[in-house]
Amino acid sequence: MKIKNFFGYTTASLIVLSGLSVHSESAHASAYMLSEGQNMYTTGITYSTATDWFNQNRNRVAQGCTSKDYSWGHSYTYGYSYYTNFFANTSLANQSCGVGGKTAGIGDVQLGIRGRLDNTRNGRTWELALTVPTGYDSTKANRLGYGKLGLWGGIAISTQNTGWEESMPSYGEFGTGINYWFGSPATQWKSYAKWSWRLDENGDNRVVLEGVLKLSLKDHTPELIPAAGFFRNSGDYDAGIISAKYSRRLAEQWTGAVKIGQTVWGRNISASTFGTLSVTYSWDD
Repeated sequence: MKIKNFFGYTTASLIVLSGLSVHSESAHASAYMLSEGQNMYTTGITYSTATDWFNQNRNRVAQGCTSKDYSWGHSYTYGYSYYTNFFANTSLANQSCGVGGKTAGIGDVQLGIRGRLDNTRNGRTWELALTVPTGYDSTKANRLGYGKLGLWGGIAISTQNTGWEESMPSYGEFGTGINYWFGSPATQWKSYAKWSWRLDENGDNRVVLEGVLKLSLKDHTPELIPAAGFFRNSGDYDAGIISAKYSRRLAEQWTGAVKIGQTVWGRNISASTFGTLSVTYSWDD
């Protein structure tokens, strides 16, 4: 299965997904590379809720309604070669806040390529991705995605980078990148750091703690959007998010995970608490 079949699978998947009901936000970089002919698909259900809002001055205030957002995320990665991986991400969402503020549909779709920064070792990657708007509706208060073409570029580094280190009981990963939009949304800088612990010798059970920082570069002329009794500018927000995840290998090719997290700091964004249940399936051509 080379490049022709990869895009065939991706297109078919997105046609199916578009008939369901997310808001999609581009995932951050990954330091993990698949080998040639390997496939990995992850799907998960996320519930997010908030009663408070971080305003323009970064003060936490009541937002006037309780947001209830459900999303069904999908991510597929294909190992085209030792040097190159292709990936696709999207999600389906149902968002609401108060009476009459419901929005449902498919969010942005991200199509990207990931490569090695160092061909002699693992855990050093770069990636580029195009974000394509799909379900954006400017007449809605809750909007799925950003409504403009976007370009993501990032790098990631893991301390687990050679064969013998795979038996290490814990390891870290760090990444950073830029989301640029061809239109009104402000450019966003996104960085993350996470640390993973193996709970057993084989790594069948793991715990991961992660922190994510998103900062607006405050460029362009962001579109003014009503949000939970306030107004925000498209893309012009800051956020600090912390989360914890437990994963367990269910079978040779299956892994399940549960994740909880919260937005603990921000500007022009809801103070959300969220939980995710996900499953990953891996296979070879």
